[in-house]
Amino acid sequence: MDVTFIGAARTVTGSLHLIEHNKQKFLLDCGMFQGHREEAERINSTFPFKPKEIKTVILSHAHIDHSGNLPNLVKRGFSGPIFCTSATKDITSLLLLDSAKIQEYDFEYLNKKRTEKGMPPKQPLYTIADAEKTIEQLQAVDYNTSFEPVTGVHITLHDAGHILGSSVTVIEVDGKRLLFSGDLGRKGMPIIRDPVVVKDIDYMILESTYGARQHHSFENMQKELKEIIEAAKKKSSKMIIPAFAVERTQLLVTMLKNLFDEGCLKSVPVYVDSPLASNVTDVFRRHPECFDAETIKIFNEGDPFNFPNLHYVADTDESKSLNDKAGPLIIISASGMCEGGRVTHHLIHSIGDARNMIVLTGFQAHATLGRKILEGAPKVTIFNDDFEMRAKTYLMAGLSAHADGNDLLEYVKATRNGQLKKVYLVHGEIEESQALQEQIKTIGLDSDIPQTLTTITI
Repeated sequence: MDVTFIGAARTVTGSLHLIEHNKQKFLLDCGMFQGHREEAERINSTFPFKPKEIKTVILSHAHIDHSGNLPNLVKRGFSGPIFCTSATKDITSLLLLDSAKIQEYDFEYLNKKRTEKGMPPKQPLYTIADAEKTIEQLQAVDYNTSFEPVTGVHITLHDAGHILGSSVTVIEVDGKRLLFSGDLGRKGMPIIRDPVVVKDIDYMILESTYGARQHHSFENMQKELKEIIEAAKKKSSKMIIPAFAVERTQLLVTMLKNLFDEGCLKSVPVYVDSPLASNVTDVFRRHPECFDAETIKIFNEGDPFNFPNLHYVADTDESKSLNDKAGPLIIISASGMCEGGRVTHHLIHSIGDARNMIVLTGFQAHATLGRKILEGAPKVTIFNDDFEMRAKTYLMAGLSAHADGNDLLEYVKATRNGQLKKVYLVHGEIEESQALQEQIKTIGLDSDIPQTLTTITI
């Protein structure tokens, strides 16, 4: 079995790995690269293989950097099944349609600007029709159930504990077992279960997003969020919280529900301004089989994703009206890296006011708008227009759904069982991967950080 590392090699975004066995080719993930617009367009628009030759795709989870380029793969000739869990199927269907809609909308807006400047129009990576065709190819499989997507290759999905429906993929060929972590979650986080530890693994492809860091505890994050809200109340601030529509928004809602119950939010309205996040929250409600015991208990007593001061914004007019409202108020809106969606318009109307706050709640990939805000750029560009950065920025990295360096090392130790021969580190910026590599070395295990288009034989 040959493995070619294509996307998320020495970078975090655009997960994509090509597997070949007996001249049969299939993919682990087909994610969208997120970053500088021109670089992203170049990377996402082409594949270093013929899509028609791909037999199937195994999708680890729904996040766009793992699923987002599937419609382009289909558009270019891929016609096989895309296997994933039932929850991942439901969430991916929403995310791909949303991605296509955002692209069509954003390119319409962008092309108006380009036309004004005498520049030729550009086309989106894919359309709503491409996304709809892709959704038809999604096929749900159960956790812990082996299936044979191509001849001689047996695959089992286990709960990765990252987001609802996320999976660790175990590939068995000729008696050898390869584990692909996808994105690995953390122990003890709200809503979903902890990652499943899989034994008797020969090789591992492991994410390393936070390989050099340790997260704050969730309890500390709840306290920090309360402190930020209290500061916002004193300044009558608008709190803009760019958040992924999947998992991060639902986690924030449960945290804010707790703070409302404590009395912290009695005078502060909260708006979830993302139709996608609202729809994904409905998917969460339909998949309690993915919940941990504590959330199941709350779910049996009521709705863990609602409270009196919370408003799910329904339409564009209501979204626009938020820009005229005075603080204090909280707006949670996608996308989490500020690369598209309604949050970009809220930033346009809020970023120049020193009273306001931008609360980043997760990893910000290199060259994204979120990363530039995080690094304190004096000016940022949104839709080709420059805006001065005056709003105060906060980072709540402890809310990450990714395992940190200690978690990743413990996972390697737990799966080792005297059989693990080598670990390949992906989905991390080089400094993060190297730090984790050094830690893995301390337990006497070999690891490598493959470059793009590196091929190994297992």
